[in-house]
Amino acid sequence: MKIKSKFWIEESGEKVFGAGPCMLLEMVERLGSLSRAAASLSMSYSKAWSIINRAEKILGYSLLERRSGGVGGGGSRLTDDAKALIKSYKSFIRKAEITIEELSAKYFKNL
Repeated sequence: MKIKSKFWIEESGEKVFGAGPCMLLEMVERLGSLSRAAASLSMSYSKAWSIINRAEKILGYSLLERRSGGVGGGGSRLTDDAKALIKSYKSFIRKAEITIEELSAKYFKNL
């Protein structure tokens, strides 16, 4: 048995950023488009847009640089702020998981 946990960032009780938005942004980075990222995660574009838009409003900075469609098509890239947020979030998760494992071993030796 293991102790499990989930971490996310909240503002006034509203979820701003966590594993789902992080995964969505990583897929945008990989696929170059919010619509392709949403489709790859079996998510509607409107839901993906809502997640990103809400996070940007609460965080106070843009997560995506958007390019309008045209001959070559549109797309999106992560901003430097988005890359830094992902890096910080993932580093925090890794350290938190190590700490939780250590605490689990200390307090729940029989698990």
